[in-house]
Amino acid sequence: MTMLTATEQRPRLAVNEAGRGPNLILVHGGMGSWNHWTRNIDALAAKFRVFAIDLPGYGDSPDVDRDLSGDEYNDLVCCSIDTLIGNDTAFRLVGFSFGSAVCSHVAARAGKRIEGLSLIGVSGFGPPKGRDLKTRSYRSANGDEKIFREIARENLLAFMLKDPASADEAAVTYHSTNVKRTRYDSRKVSWGDTQRLDLPLIHCPLQLIWGDQDVTAYPSIEARVAICREFVPDLRLDVIPDTAHWAMYDSAEIVNEVLLDFHRNK
Repeated sequence: MTMLTATEQRPRLAVNEAGRGPNLILVHGGMGSWNHWTRNIDALAAKFRVFAIDLPGYGDSPDVDRDLSGDEYNDLVCCSIDTLIGNDTAFRLVGFSFGSAVCSHVAARAGKRIEGLSLIGVSGFGPPKGRDLKTRSYRSANGDEKIFREIARENLLAFMLKDPASADEAAVTYHSTNVKRTRYDSRKVSWGDTQRLDLPLIHCPLQLIWGDQDVTAYPSIEARVAICREFVPDLRLDVIPDTAHWAMYDSAEIVNEVLLDFHRNK
């Protein structure tokens, strides 16, 4: 592993690759890694060549300069994707939460190379002033792994997952591991008011996906959709019932279905 900086020319990221077909890049959320897509990769790989990446400073990817601004971070991801698939290659993007704001910037930069853009639990609308996700601090575990996992499960059910059955041992392990391996503050990107800047510049079909119980969509899903429609009036909206923020895990079959339907037809 090396330390990635804003001037890195060919940054390389960790990636889980599967399937054959058109290129489809999956970009995880904050305090996440490729495993945010663990219930989706196989289904998507039946039709696409899937790249589930770990963003800089997350998972198995190299560390990143913590002083990078949100704009510098986004530019680093653009360079990383060009290194991964080539700077003339067409591809499709699916981004979750923090990753959705990243993906909108990548799509704006890549122009007509982007054949479809799906954003799940979308961020990039400015600081969510007044929002309270009612999560517990991981520091309160004081190094006790059992308590840390208890906090991880509580936090998953506070906003990430609606169905208690989804907060299974696997989900808790994924989330606990991801939290410990987060080395960049995603809020530098996800709390920026960037969708208003990036969406007018995209040239591809746009799909928005939200769980109807996603409390991160502050003040409401409708308000965030309205902002996006200002710039992409013909966007596709899929709202998944009885589902929270981590929709791809909470309601994997439905999310896989709507992703495949959107991208196969673009």
